[in-house]
Amino acid sequence: MTEAYEVLIIDDEEIVCRGLAQFVKWEAHGFQVAGTAYSVDEGLAFLERHPVDVVFLDIRMPKKTGLDMLKVMHSVYPETKAVILSGFSEFSYAQEAVRYGAADYLTKPVNLKEVEGLLDRLREEFMKRRQDNAVRSSRVEGLLLSAARGYGDVKAEDYGITMPDQWYGLAVRLLDQELPEQEICEKKEWLKQMTEGVVPGAIVLNNESYGLFAVIPCRGEEEAEYFIEILEQSVDMKREWACGVSKIKHGFGDLREAYQEAGQALRYHRASEKEGVIWYKNIEALFSQSIPEVTELITRLYGRITGPSERAEAVPELMEALERLEKKPLTLAQMQTLCIRCLIELNGLLQGLKLQDVDLHGQLNRTLEKILLSSDINSVSGCVGDYVNWLVERMGAADDQQLGKGVIREMQLYIRKHYQENLSLNALAEQFFLHPNYLSRLFKEKTGKNFVEYLTEVRMEKVMELLDGTEDKIADICAMAGYDNPRYFSKVFKQYTGMTPSEYRDRNGWNV
Repeated sequence: MTEAYEVLIIDDEEIVCRGLAQFVKWEAHGFQVAGTAYSVDEGLAFLERHPVDVVFLDIRMPKKTGLDMLKVMHSVYPETKAVILSGFSEFSYAQEAVRYGAADYLTKPVNLKEVEGLLDRLREEFMKRRQDNAVRSSRVEGLLLSAARGYGDVKAEDYGITMPDQWYGLAVRLLDQELPEQEICEKKEWLKQMTEGVVPGAIVLNNESYGLFAVIPCRGEEEAEYFIEILEQSVDMKREWACGVSKIKHGFGDLREAYQEAGQALRYHRASEKEGVIWYKNIEALFSQSIPEVTELITRLYGRITGPSERAEAVPELMEALERLEKKPLTLAQMQTLCIRCLIELNGLLQGLKLQDVDLHGQLNRTLEKILLSSDINSVSGCVGDYVNWLVERMGAADDQQLGKGVIREMQLYIRKHYQENLSLNALAEQFFLHPNYLSRLFKEKTGKNFVEYLTEVRMEKVMELLDGTEDKIADICAMAGYDNPRYFSKVFKQYTGMTPSEYRDRNGWNV
């Protein structure tokens, strides 16, 4: 059921307040009366306690007038609509009220049909504003995530995005990936609202199926640590959530760096079996060597190890990469650090597969100990090669059904959450560190549909839901479902349902 918009009635005549509250069919037009007040001061006090969507306001009242109320509303409650109630002799006041931002005015005695007609117009306006805000919010979130992931540059000022002067990145992820989808969404939404409620100005982005990335404003390390303490007290950081925190950043330009640091801290959390929050500043030494080959190697290795047809190439490719690193002017300590980082990040990615009877943590810890005890660079490379070879053997023995189950479920959740975006198989493969060809085959095997078929199904289900349950225009629904071309959208919809969007909606008696 659609949530009703709320109304406050302000008039110094009690009979007017009661009459409007009782005899207008508010609920039938999507509204409800939140309260009544008999003076401007009483009305302002009510708004401070309980903001509403619309105020019906008498223009002439003792002491403070409706115009006084409008001036305050214009500066303090700009989103609240005001409807002026006035007599014929007060028409000049009504004109002035409209100049102060009143949405409309009604003459006394009030005609109930006029009130209900006005409510219908206001409801349509509110629904359009809510839809526009939702679309804008979705686009802003997409733009920020795109910038954070390094896919493109975004000029924040062009979209009205205000980044705090000083902030840090927070990456959180649910540990239990077997939860029902509805529960996952509820937990993420709760954490989002809690964060935005505790830290005004926080920007929380839905960056993956099981997690969030947030920009948290702060005035220094002490304030940053204070919020993390609140977070640890509010949620179970041992059994429910994993959390990684970046170093403190400044301005929009640091978004990509913060996203990487928080993500690396989160992967370290998953790979090391540590509980609580991981601060990037405490593991920074592992990532201090800026060598692009290492980052690329981790992604390629994960793709090779998880792809049955490419698994045999993992160890040879690793050894070639290590040979190239050995030719660089690296000290033993630097080589150890790079290899430890590589294995920790790789292990963090593999944790998401939920492999049974594969002791990733135990084997990793034993390998890291050998790396730290190595006396030369060749020995370090040998330890890394042995570990990856062990991974290849274990993955080859793992049940293929088990291997694909967790990954494909996460992808399905991701698609259902981001269906409005310009999704592609290549983008999805990059998001999940898999080769597009392997992803395509795996997706088809586990779901019975290819990627495009599944994305279309998700979008069409959402379109039918909107056509059945809202009065939104079909052109707007087209955009909300992720389609830029209305003609192509109609064609796809007809192929899926056998009807055009208009024909589908007409079944339920909607007039579009």
